[in-house]
Amino acid sequence: MRETLRSRSSDKKVAYLIKPILSVLQKAGGKLTRAEIKNRICELDEEIAIFSKEVKKSKSTGKSYKEFDFKFNFAIKDLSFLNYLTYNSTDPTIFLTDKGLSVDTQNLNVLNEIISPAKEFWKKISEKNKEKRSKHEKEENSGIDEATTADEILNEFKIRLLEAIDNMSPQKFEAFSRALLTEMGVEFTDKGIQISNDGGIDGYGYHKDPYDFRTTRVVIQCKRYNSSNVGPGAINEFLGAMTKNHADFGVFITNSTFTKKAQDASREGSPITLIDRNDLVELVIKYQLYLTPVTTYVMNEEFYGTK
Repeated sequence: MRETLRSRSSDKKVAYLIKPILSVLQKAGGKLTRAEIKNRICELDEEIAIFSKEVKKSKSTGKSYKEFDFKFNFAIKDLSFLNYLTYNSTDPTIFLTDKGLSVDTQNLNVLNEIISPAKEFWKKISEKNKEKRSKHEKEENSGIDEATTADEILNEFKIRLLEAIDNMSPQKFEAFSRALLTEMGVEFTDKGIQISNDGGIDGYGYHKDPYDFRTTRVVIQCKRYNSSNVGPGAINEFLGAMTKNHADFGVFITNSTFTKKAQDASREGSPITLIDRNDLVELVIKYQLYLTPVTTYVMNEEFYGTK
């Protein structure tokens, strides 16, 4: 029986993410945010996409968490230990080093060349801060402890936000999506406001580019699913609606994810912007839609341990 990503050991889960992370960064020229990397590796590999949506509950604290977020952060940290990439703890942007840009990912032995040597760095961190368990041990033993880093706080919030979106009715999800796009500069008309699943578009409007004053016609489609992903059939149907309404481009929004075939279909006709559940969360935070921002501070690892 083929070993799935979710059934692999802790080290092998981290190792599985290494090559896709390097590949999408190389393809993008060596610079992406953490959110962009996550979205692109999910598009690249359906197993990763499935793994990224799985929510677990800590036995010790009862808090919900995503194992994927931990493994992703471990993979980024391992690559930084071995000088494949670099980042600033206060900035979400990841940069490939010359070593990361030139590495042949196809022939890279991840377990021997990255995971194994990275353990020495984790060991040093553990020794430097004996009062705190190493990050790998912390996850394996308790799932997630009290949120002590900015990433952990943000990840916990994103989970709650996704749960709230998943619990919306189809009508509320459509209204929510239109509100988000309004914040992004789309001015909707009364045309095309439909009931979900009727085969019609869910929004029609105009977007004016603030830089060149160009106005374009926009249509949107909203799909709220409990479990399934969006396939190519829904994309092709939307393309037909775009043609019928003479739209310049379309925006397809879902609280789920898009299959690889759906992504391919979106690139074959008129321009379509795909917004999946992970994109939704990032956009809601960026535009602070129905959110009240709160400022907090966490201490970097330099504050812990002794010299």
